[in-house]
Amino acid sequence: MSIRVLLSSRHKVVTEGLAAVLRTHHDMNLVGICDSPEATPGLCEKTQPDVVMVGIHSSPAQARDLIRQLAHAPTPPNIVAYSAEADRNSIIEVLDAGAKAYVATTSTIDELMSAIRAAAAGRVYLCQAAASEMMEGVRQTRAGQLMVRSHLGGREEQVLRLIADGYSSKEIARNLQIAPSTVEVHRRNIMRKVGLHKVADLTRYAIRNQMVSV
Repeated sequence: MSIRVLLSSRHKVVTEGLAAVLRTHHDMNLVGICDSPEATPGLCEKTQPDVVMVGIHSSPAQARDLIRQLAHAPTPPNIVAYSAEADRNSIIEVLDAGAKAYVATTSTIDELMSAIRAAAAGRVYLCQAAASEMMEGVRQTRAGQLMVRSHLGGREEQVLRLIADGYSSKEIARNLQIAPSTVEVHRRNIMRKVGLHKVADLTRYAIRNQMVSV
């Protein structure tokens, strides 16, 4: 059975090009084209597409609002967003709005078709550019966490481990055979270095950085 696809984009030239490509694929059935975000939900209700391709161009906020609206419809279609942007924040915002797939306009036609097929099956799909951007974001985050951890002194790591294990400052002082006031100094230094100020946040930080066992 063919995948029913609706295109929604203000850029008519781009839309017509995509429509021409879709018509060459036997497992795709183009059921509608819309150049108005306001009219797209109504056309979706009328045509009942499996997949809606939403172009994110000059008004990304409006496109995200449309994606959010479609994702919360009584019978929501699967949404493929395509955009010239492929930065991490844009990708996350679009996926959070409800899109199943994200494709950069620099992607190949094969990637675009893969995105439509994946979305139609209810799977998440990121084009190569978007996937690389997300992985780089993860790498930078981990590198940042490791850098912060490396700034902790040996005694500070010991104190943080004990804080994460639920020990009070007095218990930590007794355990490490140091003064409670020294524990408080270490605690303040740890919070300043990792940028966290609650015990629960420090505990999560320690677990994330494998400083305590769970």
